[in-house]
Amino acid sequence: MVFGRGRKPQPAVTLETYAATVEQILPAIGVNPVTARMNTESGFGWSFQRGSAVIEVFVSVQNNVGYLQVLAPILHLPAQGLLPLYRRLLELNLQLTNAALGVYMDVVYVFSERPLDGLDADEANNIISLVAAYADDLDNKLFEEFGGRLYAKV
Repeated sequence: MVFGRGRKPQPAVTLETYAATVEQILPAIGVNPVTARMNTESGFGWSFQRGSAVIEVFVSVQNNVGYLQVLAPILHLPAQGLLPLYRRLLELNLQLTNAALGVYMDVVYVFSERPLDGLDADEANNIISLVAAYADDLDNKLFEEFGGRLYAKV
């Protein structure tokens, strides 16, 4: 018995295919994909403002695996009071769904990352919208509670 006979070959899903998916959903959330495009070293990227937060979306390959990454830098760390802020970030992580808070180069981020395999437009839209909503909500709250400097106000 030979498997696969008579079956149509499935079209190859490429990084470009996933980038096109992102570009199709951005207008649904009020973003012009052409003006939002960013230059990236590899892959594709978009950056846009959502409320008071900057949202960055990347479709890229890392270690031979494609990923959708949605990042929102929200707050430059304050000079003092880091321990209470870090504790609050960890507490908030337990309340977030399909996203997390982290710190990179003295900036607090809301982010979500997912392998591209099996990603569809609805899920990509949900991830982008969710990170954007969390970022827009948390940036001002964390700034008021801990100080620092809002990222979008640079």
